Amino acid sequence: MAKRFLLVTEEWAGSGHRVAAEALREALQNMDGAESVRVIGGLQTASPGLRVLSRFFYFNMLKYAKPVWQRMYEQDEVWGKSLSKPLGWWLAARLLRRVLLAEQPDVVIATHAYCLSALAYAKQKVDKPFQLVSVPTDFHLNRFWVDPRIDAYMVAHEQMAERLQQRYRIPRENIHVCGIPIRRPFSLAANTTRHEWKQRLGIAPERFTVLIGGGEGGYGQMEEVIRALFTEEEPLQIIVVTGKNARLKKRLETGLAHRAERHELIVKGFEECMWQWMGAADAYVTKPGGITCAEALALRTPLIVYQPLPGQERHNSAFLTQQNAAMLARTPEEVRDVIRRWRQSDQKERIVLQMDKLRRPEAATRIAALLFERESKIGKENGE
Repeated sequence: MAKRFLLVTEEWAGSGHRVAAEALREALQNMDGAESVRVIGGLQTASPGLRVLSRFFYFNMLKYAKPVWQRMYEQDEVWGKSLSKPLGWWLAARLLRRVLLAEQPDVVIATHAYCLSALAYAKQKVDKPFQLVSVPTDFHLNRFWVDPRIDAYMVAHEQMAERLQQRYRIPRENIHVCGIPIRRPFSLAANTTRHEWKQRLGIAPERFTVLIGGGEGGYGQMEEVIRALFTEEEPLQIIVVTGKNARLKKRLETGLAHRAERHELIVKGFEECMWQWMGAADAYVTKPGGITCAEALALRTPLIVYQPLPGQERHNSAFLTQQNAAMLARTPEEVRDVIRRWRQSDQKERIVLQMDKLRRPEAATRIAALLFERESKIGKENGE
């Protein structure tokens, strides 16, 4: 029997959650038996005004009150209990009226936690029942990802499964360790060598290449990192991707490009085919968003995590460094020193070996297959 899937995500807090939803949509559409696969923004659908307010609050907290945001994130139990019920009931009514009753999904998949409680409440109100699936897009989860009415959890690592069992008493049969869903080109790009990627991109194949990114918004002290790398004696090939931050791109091009001297500096804006640059890089300096880290793991691109944002990114950073799958640099000079050590020892190769243990490049396909398996099992139980 053909199945209908609805993916509920958010894009106002960064593009990663939406990217995960799109990766799952592609994987589900490639499966036999998918009648409909649709991606929606939860708040954009339920309450555009609340979306604007949430975005404003989030970015201003990150800009002016990072320690406060970190404390709020760590107090997830308090916030979860106080906010989930009133907000959930209110958003549930809107999601029901504006999308769920019309779509009649068999499975609803959330790649952002904001509307999860609303979807859990909505489950109780629909005539046609649906399976509700939680897909956290980081290497850590908090209270907002958990609800007793959620049917399945697709998580990135075994530690998350243990947390769900021990802290939240979720049955093990409802938890699946799949990895973080990433777009298919990232899983395929690992089949091409770094040398070959450099040749394809028209950059020096033999030169040590450092990729610097800061997410879609170009976060982080990129200028300071570049200046620190410029003090290296051994020539570097430095590629900076500023995302949609056009002002930063222009500032780097006009203020730093002519000062590279013995180094090569390449400044890029928003790059749709980011897997090419990550595939070419010998080191990747970036803030540790969950999707970014999963993409780097898939490509085995050694990570230097730098200036993680409060909340989940700090947990991602802690997880990867504890697993010896990344290095944390707190200052531009530490970034330079890590790269210097990597060029002079086998430390980088050891990190790549640890990354290999964590990488799950086929996560999207795995999750799609599990969803169909669950639906097939439920269908048999119901005599379909």
